[in-house]
Amino acid sequence: MADLEPRLEIWRALLYGQRSMMLRVTHELTHDFGLTAAQFDALHNLLEAPDHELAASELADLLLYSSGSTTHLVRRLEELGWVTRRACDEDARKVLISLTDDGLDRIRRARLAYQETLREEFSPLIGDDDVAVLLDFARRLARHEGVSPAPPPGALPDEAL
Repeated sequence: MADLEPRLEIWRALLYGQRSMMLRVTHELTHDFGLTAAQFDALHNLLEAPDHELAASELADLLLYSSGSTTHLVRRLEELGWVTRRACDEDARKVLISLTDDGLDRIRRARLAYQETLREEFSPLIGDDDVAVLLDFARRLARHEGVSPAPPPGALPDEAL
């Protein structure tokens, strides 16, 4: 393979490294908790939301999904008994998605396992001297793409992953 320009090599290494690690993590989530990566992301966003509830459009925005893809995902989560859907009292056009007790229990347990895996496999790869530079870069990338990896206001520190 031809040598890549350093910035392209950074992109490629981040892409493939993250993809490989996510495949492993996703396998664990599926095996241990019956969750796909998409289901984990949806439930985790609901966990972080006030009262564990989001409008369907807000959830779609957080997941970077179309409304159709979000509807399909939420329908499956509802069939599994992990979320409920209801019309908003103030605006009947708006659909609100909430975690059920079973969904709350499942995502809390899955999140703990997910965090432990990241602490064991990802965190040791970042040296103390690298944290500030990498954090600055990650924030700039997220800002540039118009996404926010930061937990919502009021989220507990262990809900940040």
